[in-house]
Amino acid sequence: MPGKVGVFDSIEGLDITGYFRMQGVILLIIENGSCTIEVNMNTYELKKGGIFLAFPGQVLRALKISDDVKTLCVACSTDMLNDLMSQVKDSMQLLLLAKRSPYLQRDRQDFEQVVKSFKHLQEKMQLLHGNPFYYQIIKNQLLSLAFECVGFLYRKNATQQTSNRKEALFNAFLRNVEEHHQKEHSVKFYADMLFVTPKYLSFVVDEISGKGAKQWIDDYIALDAKVLLQSTQMDVQEISDELNFPDVSFFGKFFKRMTGMSPKAFRLKK
Repeated sequence: MPGKVGVFDSIEGLDITGYFRMQGVILLIIENGSCTIEVNMNTYELKKGGIFLAFPGQVLRALKISDDVKTLCVACSTDMLNDLMSQVKDSMQLLLLAKRSPYLQRDRQDFEQVVKSFKHLQEKMQLLHGNPFYYQIIKNQLLSLAFECVGFLYRKNATQQTSNRKEALFNAFLRNVEEHHQKEHSVKFYADMLFVTPKYLSFVVDEISGKGAKQWIDDYIALDAKVLLQSTQMDVQEISDELNFPDVSFFGKFFKRMTGMSPKAFRLKK
């Protein structure tokens, strides 16, 4: 099959303990209880009636899961995501919208409809396995579920058109940092991309977020370092090279400044 899809009746079907870099897409539907998840340093408290999306390349960490949590989950591979996006007009715009607003709290009627669509997808996957048109059928079911969720995002976005130029600049800065932080560590690089001075970019980022531009860049680099230390067998020298530090000593000092411990100590802590 060109792409893979999985459905789970519990969050336990997916391992997101510790730092976890997404290799596909996850849709979480919270039926009961709550869980707190960190995505690229943004924290979301998922509650009953909530719908949450995570995308390839994002770094997830489960901070807290209540004892009574009950979730439904759809996971699909990057190949499946690309296939779905190829069928949808303005798919990149939809993807950016979903990344900006990955969590939605819905009313009872909307939420019950999403749960019904999930159950329908689950039933089709169980009953039609082996059907020569299985992939097309499942893809259409996924598209239907995705359109429902993205439709909620459109409604939410239509009532929150408050972005001004400074907010737009800040959002563009974060998108660029997310894409380039492994190789580019300076504020000047991102300022040049956005055709503003480093001083002005730093001022706007601090005004909008309460955190400086350099701090955002360093936080993204530190997060990547944690993921590589925790989830790969790369040695510290290789990680230093991967994150474009001049040498391993410089990387070690940076990591200790950001986390309070050496890379080796952080890895052993796991």
